[in-house]
Amino acid sequence: MKILIAEDDAALRLLLEEFLTGLGHEVSAAENGTGLVKTALEGRPDLIVTDLHMPEMSGDSMIAMLDMYPDLAGIPVIILTGATHMELADMGIPREIPILNKPFDFDKISGLVARYVK
Repeated sequence: MKILIAEDDAALRLLLEEFLTGLGHEVSAAENGTGLVKTALEGRPDLIVTDLHMPEMSGDSMIAMLDMYPDLAGIPVIILTGATHMELADMGIPREIPILNKPFDFDKISGLVARYVK
């Protein structure tokens, strides 16, 4: 499965890349939402794993932008965040998007990713 990660923390981004690659996935990454949208347009991923609070374009804005492109709309998303439930509600994040609060358990990410493996 092609997974695209957006995470501004370089160490965490690398850790996620290594972990998901180790599970047998093809992984690419960006340091913010702008980079993720550009990378997604170059080659549609099967799944996106994203932080919410990033420079240039936040995760919620990035999700909305992806939906503006017919080829990218509907890509499953997993959100990684330190945001509180109140902040998430204020952002209007749809309930069907899985959210893992930081710090998170890699077993939980593995389980969520497994839901989308075809």
